[in-house]
Amino acid sequence: MPWLHILYAFLASAVIASFADWYFFGVLFHDRYGKTPAIWRRYREKRDEVRSIMLAQAIMSISQLAFVMVCAYLGLRTTDSCLLAALILWIMIPVPLLATNAIFIPMDRLIVVSHSLGWLVRLLITGLCVSWLL
Repeated sequence: MPWLHILYAFLASAVIASFADWYFFGVLFHDRYGKTPAIWRRYREKRDEVRSIMLAQAIMSISQLAFVMVCAYLGLRTTDSCLLAALILWIMIPVPLLATNAIFIPMDRLIVVSHSLGWLVRLLITGLCVSWLL
């Protein structure tokens, strides 16, 4: 396996996806989080919020690393195959999870949509990085 290329693809996708996450998980429909304040954690200090965001980014990056390694192992190197794999994974994992959570947790529907789109963009970015850097 081309470990250095795997590392480059992972790092590039993690950095680029963090900007997409900022938009889809933070900026888009930001006012909707206030409609259900009991669900969202309140922070006493800004550093606690920053620490939580960094931890969430690290955890979400695990899926990117796994995606890059699976693409390398399966030999998915074309843009079409990587983007198709990203779309299939999106339909398999985050969409059902977010939809199921939305049934039981009273989240605003637009937040569910933005989080779902955020995961799609994250996976597509990773697919593009894999096809370009692997």
